[in-house]
Amino acid sequence: MTAPFQQPGRLVRCPVCADEIVWPDDGKVLVFDEGKRRYETLDAARLSEAKRAGARRGGYIRCPNPAGDMAVHYLPATYADYRDPLIVGLVGAPMAGKTHLLTAMIREAYRGGLAPYGVNTAALDFRRHDDFNEQFVRPFERGTALAGTDSGVTEAADILLVRGPGGHRPVTFFDVAGEDLESTEAMNRSTRYLLGANAVIFVHACEDDDAGSAGAVNPGWSFELAVERLLGVPENAVRVPVAVAVTKSDRMRYVPPVEQWLRAPADGLDAARFRDESRDVYAFLHRRGAVGSLRPFEAFHRCTLHFVSASGGDASPADSSKEQGEQRFVRGVRPANVLAPLVAILAMTGVIAGPEAGKVGLP
Repeated sequence: MTAPFQQPGRLVRCPVCADEIVWPDDGKVLVFDEGKRRYETLDAARLSEAKRAGARRGGYIRCPNPAGDMAVHYLPATYADYRDPLIVGLVGAPMAGKTHLLTAMIREAYRGGLAPYGVNTAALDFRRHDDFNEQFVRPFERGTALAGTDSGVTEAADILLVRGPGGHRPVTFFDVAGEDLESTEAMNRSTRYLLGANAVIFVHACEDDDAGSAGAVNPGWSFELAVERLLGVPENAVRVPVAVAVTKSDRMRYVPPVEQWLRAPADGLDAARFRDESRDVYAFLHRRGAVGSLRPFEAFHRCTLHFVSASGGDASPADSSKEQGEQRFVRGVRPANVLAPLVAILAMTGVIAGPEAGKVGLP
């Protein structure tokens, strides 16, 4: 049975290369042979309806990349079965905590953290999600501090399927190295996803300001470059909703009003709550002179700001000689408020529907 939004000849923007492609409808899918470690073509049209659906759910198509400017890449065969795929990028300076935030966010979503908003989460790309779990979620749960994203990464970190009151939508997350985000190279492949992004989470470490700090010469510079790249398409100022996440906020967990927001329970959507938290975060960043990190709020029509903590505390050097050089969260990880930026994005893009969702991110 054809999915509601799978239309012959449908134009889809690839989240990796940002080319618009005509989605194939020849009934063929690529399946990955784990033993041979390669993709093989399967003519799903010859299968029964149940087998065809199963093959497509775990299969892929190869993006034709008409521009020919990216390495070979693949998309889930069901990517175009749903309305308006979401492409969400995380933007921030080196050492801002993007990888820890994304890992904690996806982990909490899978643990049912979006249920109070009527949203559940599944993997759209099974292999990619399993790789993400193996490389990031499981080490994080064991208390291992994660390494920063390698420079030059062009593939999505994970592709999820979210089902909410506003329908089912694929959500593709990009976590790109801060060094790549701060590159002024016009054709930087790692930031290509910004050409097609329809939501962005800007990540600012709580102790940074635009005067600079260890590991980040100017934390606002990556924000500035990303904002200008996004505004290269003028309608993005209205079309693209954004959230600003102040990471490592556990370092100020006993300081009002930070403590209030880190401990706030998730009990349904309340636009006034988002507005109040945004007000407090804006005041915090303004007081610290983080003017560049407030640029998204000024540039985009819908924006929310949040205090978050991916781990709940700082990592320290491991004691074991076997783990020499490794940083660990010795008390385990205790994420706080990490879903707030994602909930805001889902509300501003219609996945979470209703009158309250319509007011999130507005002045």
